[in-house]
Amino acid sequence: MSTPQFAATRYYLSAYLSVAVTVTYLPIWLNDKGVSDAQIGLINTVPMFALLLTSVFFGRIADRAPDWKLAIMIGTAVAAVASLLLGLADGFWLILVVWTLTIVPAGLAGPVADAATMRMSLRRGFSFGTTRAWGTVGYLLMCFVTGYFVQWRGPDAFVWLFAVACFVRFGMAWLLPPMRDVDAERNLSGGRLLSRRLIESFEPWVLLPIFAGAILFANHMVMNAFSSLVWKEQGISGPVIGTLIAIGGAAEAATMFGWRRINLRFSARHLILVGAVAAVARWAVMALSPPVWVLVILQMGQAVTFTFAYLGCLYFITKRTEESVAAEAQSLFGVMQQAASIIVVSLFGLAFGLFGAQAFWGTAALSVLAIGLVMISLNLRAPDSAG
Repeated sequence: MSTPQFAATRYYLSAYLSVAVTVTYLPIWLNDKGVSDAQIGLINTVPMFALLLTSVFFGRIADRAPDWKLAIMIGTAVAAVASLLLGLADGFWLILVVWTLTIVPAGLAGPVADAATMRMSLRRGFSFGTTRAWGTVGYLLMCFVTGYFVQWRGPDAFVWLFAVACFVRFGMAWLLPPMRDVDAERNLSGGRLLSRRLIESFEPWVLLPIFAGAILFANHMVMNAFSSLVWKEQGISGPVIGTLIAIGGAAEAATMFGWRRINLRFSARHLILVGAVAAVARWAVMALSPPVWVLVILQMGQAVTFTFAYLGCLYFITKRTEESVAAEAQSLFGVMQQAASIIVVSLFGLAFGLFGAQAFWGTAALSVLAIGLVMISLNLRAPDSAG
C-alpha cells in the first residue's frame, strides 16, 4: 500500500500531462481542423471565463463534502469522459463545447487538490513543494513525448494522447488516500458569494500579498503566451527556444524540490517579496532583447520569480485560513490568478503590437506594484510563524 506522500506525488506527476499535450499541439490541431485564429482564441478563453464564474462555488461545495478527494475525482472523471468526444467533434461550435467540458472540470479540481495536498502535507510531515515539483517534471517530459508521438503517428494522435493523459490523471485521483482530517469541522457558514469564515480570514493585510501573487503569476502567463514569438522575432531558432522554455521549467522544479529548507527559513510574505524583486529585474532585462546567454540566466531566474511567489502564496493562504474553507480559499486565489492573467496578457498583447519586446517594461512595472502590496502588508502586520 502506497504512502499518502507517494500517492499525492503520483497524482501531481499526472496532473499536468494533458496541459503539456495542449500547449504542445492544440493550436496546430485546431488549425488543421479549419478553425480560424480568432476562433482558436475563443476556444482558449471561454474555459477561462467559465472557471472564473464557477471556481469559488466548486471549492465551497468541496469544503462541505466528507472528503476533498470526492471533488477531485468528479472533476477529473468528467474531463476524462469528455476527452473521448474530442475526436468526434467537428466544426467550431462542437469543438468549443467539448473542449470546455474537458478543461473546466479539471480546472475546478486543481485548486481543491492543492488545498487538500497542502493540508495533508502539514499533517503528515512531508513537503508540498517537493510533491508539486513532480507536476512540472511530468509536464516537461510530456511536452517532449507529444512532439515525437505526433510526428510519428500524425496530427490525429493529439486527440488520443490528450484522452490518455486525462484518464491517467483520473486514475491517479482515484488512488488518492482520504485527504481530510476526519475530526475537522465542515464549512457550513453562510454568505452569498463567499462564506463568512473566508471573508473573516481575508483581512486587508492578508489580501494584499495574495493580490501580489496573482499579479506575479499573470506576468508569467505573458511569458507562456508570448516568449516564443518574442524570441523568434529576435532571430532565435526553434530548438533554442524550446531549450530556453525547458530551462525555465527545470529551474522551477529544482526550487520546488528544495522547498522544505527554503520555507523553514523565511516567512511566506518575504518569499513573495523576493520573487517580486527578482521579477522586476527579469522583465526589465527581457525588455532589452538580450542575447541568448543572458536569456539562459533569465530563464533560470524562474526558480525565484515564479516558484517563490506561487508556493509562497499557497503556504500563506493555508496558514491564514481554517481547514473548513481550505478549498474555497485556494479556489479564490485561482480566480484571482485567472482574472489577472486575462487582463495582463490582453494588455501585453496590445503593447507588444506597438512596442515589441519593450512591452516587458509593463510587466516590470506590475512587479513593482506587487512589491508595494507586500510591503504594505508587512507594515500592517509583522511576520510570525504563520507568515
